[in-house]
Amino acid sequence: MHDAAGRFLGDVRDTLLEALPLACRADLQAKAKLNIDKNIVVGDFKAPLVHGAGQPEGSVRREDYSQLFHVIINYELSTDSSEKFLAVKSSKFELRVATSPGIRFEFERDYTSAPCAHIHYSGVAGLLSPALMQNFQDKSGNPRKKGRLDELHLPVGGKRFRPSLEDFLYFVISECGFRGRPGWEPALQERRRVWLSKQASAATRDHPEAAAEALRNLGFTVTPPKGFTTPKADAQW
Repeated sequence: MHDAAGRFLGDVRDTLLEALPLACRADLQAKAKLNIDKNIVVGDFKAPLVHGAGQPEGSVRREDYSQLFHVIINYELSTDSSEKFLAVKSSKFELRVATSPGIRFEFERDYTSAPCAHIHYSGVAGLLSPALMQNFQDKSGNPRKKGRLDELHLPVGGKRFRPSLEDFLYFVISECGFRGRPGWEPALQERRRVWLSKQASAATRDHPEAAAEALRNLGFTVTPPKGFTTPKADAQW
């Protein structure tokens, strides 16, 4: 697992370097550590951002970096339930404002109290705030009663169809208006294609009968192996 985790985190680093303009590659802070007790590998990344929607793409200097905004990426890696494949135990893609999270794309594989893949958006007094205040006014200790939007878990596709790192970086650059490195979009599109292929393979293992039926509809011949049993459906949000 450790070698696979190292390759995975190396790909994360390369993705960030391909997408974000940096004065120096060393300005991307990256570290990895092994948690022996939990048998997980943890990877942390922090990258500066440059303001400039609509500005020409090109080289940047360190003084061009935003004083407020950073990208924070965190992964916890382990093996899947079969112990054959590397799996993401948790991930967090964060657009940080100073020391506070502005928006977070989060995944917690074993989460049961909320959707395992979700988005947190920091804010108060949005259009949903009055509904939260009224709906949770009698719920002692529930922070939603204060109308805090960052307490909401916005579900985004579950374990297999959650947003990828590439989706998050596209959001930061294209939607939020921070500068991307020249060629960032085709680089992210190619890496996203690889991600989608891996997720499709994982979804096939989860739902082999549905995958087999889809292949038969395309003209393939699919025969289940001897002794095949249908995997238990995962009803997790």
